Amino acid sequence: MAVLLTLAILSILVIVHEWGHYIVSKKIGVAVEEFSIGLGPTLYTNQGKETLFSIRALPIGGFCRLRGEAEDTEEQASFDSKDPTAFVNRTKLERFLILLAGSGMNFIFGIICLTILGIYKDRALVSGVQYGLTVAVHIVVTTFQGLAMLITGTAGLNDVAGPIGMVQLVSEVTTYGWPNTVFFMALLSINLGILNLFPFPALDGGQILIIAIEKIIGKDLPQDKVGYINLIGMLLLLSLAVLVAINDIRRMMG
Repeated sequence: MAVLLTLAILSILVIVHEWGHYIVSKKIGVAVEEFSIGLGPTLYTNQGKETLFSIRALPIGGFCRLRGEAEDTEEQASFDSKDPTAFVNRTKLERFLILLAGSGMNFIFGIICLTILGIYKDRALVSGVQYGLTVAVHIVVTTFQGLAMLITGTAGLNDVAGPIGMVQLVSEVTTYGWPNTVFFMALLSINLGILNLFPFPALDGGQILIIAIEKIIGKDLPQDKVGYINLIGMLLLLSLAVLVAINDIRRMMG
């Protein structure tokens, strides 16, 4: 049950994140080719006016695929440079806003969760909103303090929970009732929003950094080099995830 709850929570947070990309892309005029709930083999599809909405077999998050945002650089290069609906052809500011929207939606979702808890505690909307904003700021500050401790060596990877540790946390949190579960979800959502903005390849923050560099130097970086950078970043992230998972197992084994 704890595993299912963990998958459900993480899926909700990833879908919220991708929904942010979807909404802002549509507002700006970038075509969203597919919005998927889950990964892996397709179970169900519904073709909208422009976007293919799908449900996939693995309940692990989802994705929002934009036109002209292909990982394959040859496919990306094949887009008509005059196609205004392609992500790659939009201005740097527009691409920045689309990339920022995912984390922005995670922040909003976290604040909404905390506001619901505030209303539940105080029975007042204004007090609930104040509680939500205050606690959200506290979470942001605490998150950066924790990251600073990791960077300075005050804390180590043993203090970081991976997928296995996450299941343990969810199992413990849910035993204390829905308010604690909602708070935990808000905490994770805000943390996801922060971490995804880090200037690391394969994350939105990494793509934002590339846009900033291109703006500074006054020209676009070659797409093949950007692809290599993202690939290296993804491999580093996967390696870190494996390392953290190993630490989780070691903690469980004492």
